[in-house]
Amino acid sequence: MDTKSLKINLKEVKMLRNINDLLALNLPSISEILFPSGFELLPSVTEIFELEFAYYESKILSKRELIKRGAYFKSIDGRETIHSKICRGTSKALFENRSKSTISYFMNGVYSTGYATHRLFPYRGKFHPQMIKALMNILGIKEGDIVLDPMCGSGTLNVEAALIGINSIGVDKNPFACFMAKVKLESLSLRLDLLDELLRDPKEILNEFLTTKQVKNELLFAEDEENKIKRLSLLAFLDAMGYARRTTKSIEQLFPQVLSRYIKQVKSLISIFKELDLKLGKGKIEFGDARDLSIIKDGSVDGVITSPPYSFAIDYAENDRPQLEYLGFDVDKLKNEMIGLSGRGRKEKLQKYFKDMNRVMSEISRVLKVGKYAVIIIGSNDIQTGGIRLENKIKEFGNSHGLNLVREIRKPIKGIRNTMHEEFVLIFRKEG
Repeated sequence: MDTKSLKINLKEVKMLRNINDLLALNLPSISEILFPSGFELLPSVTEIFELEFAYYESKILSKRELIKRGAYFKSIDGRETIHSKICRGTSKALFENRSKSTISYFMNGVYSTGYATHRLFPYRGKFHPQMIKALMNILGIKEGDIVLDPMCGSGTLNVEAALIGINSIGVDKNPFACFMAKVKLESLSLRLDLLDELLRDPKEILNEFLTTKQVKNELLFAEDEENKIKRLSLLAFLDAMGYARRTTKSIEQLFPQVLSRYIKQVKSLISIFKELDLKLGKGKIEFGDARDLSIIKDGSVDGVITSPPYSFAIDYAENDRPQLEYLGFDVDKLKNEMIGLSGRGRKEKLQKYFKDMNRVMSEISRVLKVGKYAVIIIGSNDIQTGGIRLENKIKEFGNSHGLNLVREIRKPIKGIRNTMHEEFVLIFRKEG
């Protein structure tokens, strides 16, 4: 469209009386201004940061690549994107026996946070999955490359990487987070026939978990198909355990419902993958520490995307206490070892946090290939930190370890319960 046609006389604007007058101006939509004809955005794309990421994707990826791995487009020249197909295929079982507000929440996030295995055990403070996919596209990470999240939490990056054929490594100090990430990742490729068997007698499965005094290591770590299936049912059990503590319903009532949701969602997802002939990337989840990534060689990863704890904004160990204790871990000991949770009082906690994050940035720089990118997503709770901006400290640490800040993007945080209203997407490039 000719830019001259966008110029409007100020007096004419003041004379507008209603929407019909506005429409008569024949103004283009934002989408028409930013994207070529034939590029249709997903209906959920409404935020400025989403439009920004979508614009970058449209400039970096070819049309074929946008259809195969784009994050924010519904269709390109009439061909529906794989992301849209996967999201549309999300099982409605996730909404079964839920409140109207919960159903509305899930439906609003079906294209951004509620697809694939991301809704198995919704985790507090997790990544925005759709944005992570877009970031991998923007950073130029290709199929077969290796991307790392050294503080992987529930494994959002690893799931997103797998969906677009990228290999990944996830590391976390929280053993329950590692377990959850492992289940979400391996559930992308479970055997359908074994999934059906889980629904035959959920009471028997529940009784086994209720009478278990110590979870065996083989259940947590073994790579055979039988244990992978059993891990999915254990995550459903731990999810139901959390629900039971927040509601008046018992775990005996909740577990069959949660297990059914999990299985129906995973089955529908795997069926879509087969229909699309989707080749998944390989992922690996490691119990470890972002301050010491000695399990990873120097200059061996093609990209890093992570979101560290926002100082002590969320006590992840306490949040996961019931699940951690069931799995046999000492929560209080873990708190003293996790970033953002150790120390007494604000001053000591912040000192320890900054010391730890400096080490994390050093390790990120060490394992990253020269010329490649690391993304840190972080927000600041000014009340908790006494006005110290965490993103500024991260920039400082990055610069001291050869990571040059090349882009900073602000992303709003929705929800009236949030004490933070925005977070920062910091993109660094490792210099030679």
